[in-house]
Amino acid sequence: MEYYNKPIAAYGLTSYRLKGRYGFIMIGAKSHNEALREALRSTNEAKRENLEVWTGLKYEPITN
Repeated sequence: MEYYNKPIAAYGLTSYRLKGRYGFIMIGAKSHNEALREALRSTNEAKRENLEVWTGLKYEPITN
C-alpha cells in the first residue's frame, strides 16, 4: 500500500492529507483548522474543502 493511503500522524494526532501540485501533503494535527494551518505552510493553494481526514479505514473529505 502506498504511504499516502495510510495514516502517518504521530501518536495523539489525527492524520490528514491534501492533494498538492506534486503529490499528497501528509499532515498530523489535532483539528481540521490546525490541519489547514499546517497545509498552508507547504502550499498557499491549500483549501479546507480539499483536506481529507483518516477515518480509521480510509481518507475521506472533511464534511464540516
